[in-house]
Amino acid sequence: MAVLLLSACTSTKTLKTTNEFKRIDGEATLLLLEPDVELRFVKASEVRETRADWTEAAELMLLSELEKQLKARNISMTQFELGEATPREIQLIKLHEAVGTTIVLHRYANLPLPSKKDTFDWSLGPGVQEMARNNDADYALLLYARGEYASAGKQVANILMGAAFGVTGSMGGQQAFASLIDLRTGDIVWFNVAQTGVGSDMRDADGAEHMITNLLKKFPL
Repeated sequence: MAVLLLSACTSTKTLKTTNEFKRIDGEATLLLLEPDVELRFVKASEVRETRADWTEAAELMLLSELEKQLKARNISMTQFELGEATPREIQLIKLHEAVGTTIVLHRYANLPLPSKKDTFDWSLGPGVQEMARNNDADYALLLYARGEYASAGKQVANILMGAAFGVTGSMGGQQAFASLIDLRTGDIVWFNVAQTGVGSDMRDADGAEHMITNLLKKFPL
């Protein structure tokens, strides 16, 4: 994900499945999962420390903003309760992280897979039907986000290194991807990526709104 870090928040090209996909007639229910977030503090020594308090703050802000924007679109939603998840549902969430990261590397980070050059046919498999039954939902929206914040000492060190050698370490930033899963088939029918530079912070309301607004561009529901 780090290779996607840019100086300002943008939304890269939205991807849609090349498999056959037909929207459910009438009102469909979207299963909204708590965002998978991890925020880290980068010290001057390049040591990275995961911050639980920052992570929790970002999770709450992103989830609140997701709910707000989806409600504005009149999308019927139900909340996924992680504490009541079955072992298979936990496996599916972990699988989404692995598949989503692979998609990012393949389609956004210039590390192409020749077998998928002209197709977007990624899937979590039919096991998602258990998630559909347990939650009475038709689709699932999953969001994965990671971020880094550089200390003041680290920022100064980067400036000095840049001036002396023309190279710097991480100055911080945040990256996220979101997937819409068809719970009938397991297909990832829509996928998008957004990233921010050091001037945006998804731990606060403005930063979370900026991130979610970019992620939900061309959302098909």
